[in-house]
Amino acid sequence: MITVETISKLKEHSEGLTLLYVEDNEGLRIKAHRLMEKFFSNVVSAADGEEGLAAFKEHHPQIVITDINMPKLDGIEMIALIKELNPSTKFIIISAFDDKAHLMRAIKVGIFGYLKKPIKIDELTQTLLRCIESIDTEENSSLFNSYMDDLLNYQSDLLALVSKGKLLFVNQMFLDFFGVQTLEAFDAKHADFGVVLREHKGFLYNREPGSWYLEASREAGKLFHVKIANEERESRHFVLKMHPLPKKKEMYIMSLNDITELNLLSLFDSRAVEDDEKYKNRNTLVKLMEVVQKNSAEIKIHNFYKGLTITNVGMIAEINEKHIVVKSSYVQQKAVQYQRSMLISSEIFPSAVLCEPIIKIDFEQQTIIFKEMRFLPRNPTQRKSVRVCPEEQHTVSLFYEERKFYGEVRVHDISVDAVKLELNALPAGLKTETKVVINMVLANDKKPMIIHVPAEVLRVDELARSFFVVVLLESGPEQKRQLIEYVSRRQMNLIREFKGMQFG
Repeated sequence: MITVETISKLKEHSEGLTLLYVEDNEGLRIKAHRLMEKFFSNVVSAADGEEGLAAFKEHHPQIVITDINMPKLDGIEMIALIKELNPSTKFIIISAFDDKAHLMRAIKVGIFGYLKKPIKIDELTQTLLRCIESIDTEENSSLFNSYMDDLLNYQSDLLALVSKGKLLFVNQMFLDFFGVQTLEAFDAKHADFGVVLREHKGFLYNREPGSWYLEASREAGKLFHVKIANEERESRHFVLKMHPLPKKKEMYIMSLNDITELNLLSLFDSRAVEDDEKYKNRNTLVKLMEVVQKNSAEIKIHNFYKGLTITNVGMIAEINEKHIVVKSSYVQQKAVQYQRSMLISSEIFPSAVLCEPIIKIDFEQQTIIFKEMRFLPRNPTQRKSVRVCPEEQHTVSLFYEERKFYGEVRVHDISVDAVKLELNALPAGLKTETKVVINMVLANDKKPMIIHVPAEVLRVDELARSFFVVVLLESGPEQKRQLIEYVSRRQMNLIREFKGMQFG
């Protein structure tokens, strides 16, 4: 009996394939044609060997099912002629005769399966599944070998043919890196390729099963940083790229280019900011600062006054063992004085540099002096939209799973598209992509502005004694208008406030 599951499996694996059925018995041929249409979207029938050969030349099927004894041209003679046209075609013979002579002729011309009439449906479906798997394997091998030659300068790269997250073929460099002889040995050692990708801030890794593949295939052609341990458990830094194969859905050549010698690993991982001594090494940053100073290049100094971005150009005036001196405008000095820290960016820095604490601000010399500095894992200078801190007189409520969260909540900053909340505790189960509702009452010139809007959690950051939860607002037109009005007005108020502080 044919199950729905069997039909579904055959239809899935036979997508894009054509089947030719050759049978001189009209009744059997019609029934078989209808049966095959349950499995294949493209089915062609023929009444004898001559018709079958002509149909093959027209439709180029990958699979041919045929009887043996037929007028004009028998099945085995037809197979031999088709083999001359396309040797990779798969043939399944269905015959009422259990004759050794027929069987030997069939083996000699090269067939995939030999089934005896009356057909057992389970036996037929299993033969078809194995036949399709064989076609897939041969096509994948051919594709892999042809595209290997098309990938420029990948002789030393790790390469794999990937489909739906599964590795189908790999090159020798891949096997050597993981210390295995075959792909089967790799699969036995690692349940999924994603498990070898180590967690690293800003890198591609398996946040949950299969997520690495979904992300990489969704942005095929993009370069991803990945960290992988070799057989000696040494972490290596690779650039991963998925090369989509034309006319093959969800199939890619994955290349892994080893760039460990560039010593960039420590510049990306947020944990390295706290734990990795190499990342903290002041000499690394000093050398970059010296390059900027030597070339008389400008730097940009950034500060945030209640969310308001204050940025001005500066220059590195002095570098010595005790401290670094930069020059900037009076406005920026006042912003640094307020924040007691600053960010420096340069076109040669991989990220913004946090400088704190500030040792001295000399308004007469227009200098800012500091000693300690470090790269930030996220670059706050690259904000996509204006973010402002609200007035102290505001209230906010967070609703999660249709229940109000009764912990302490305040708005840290707000933009037209997102809100950053500070919570004294985290609601159970709240995580990235969780749907919530935000209700805010914000100060306004004439009357409070009430904004009630659904949102989705973008990020959750744990602090020493609280949590930051960033949510993306799913605002309607009226809510969007209100937010634009509020952020614009608040920004102007902060500008006036900061200007007044400069002369205070």
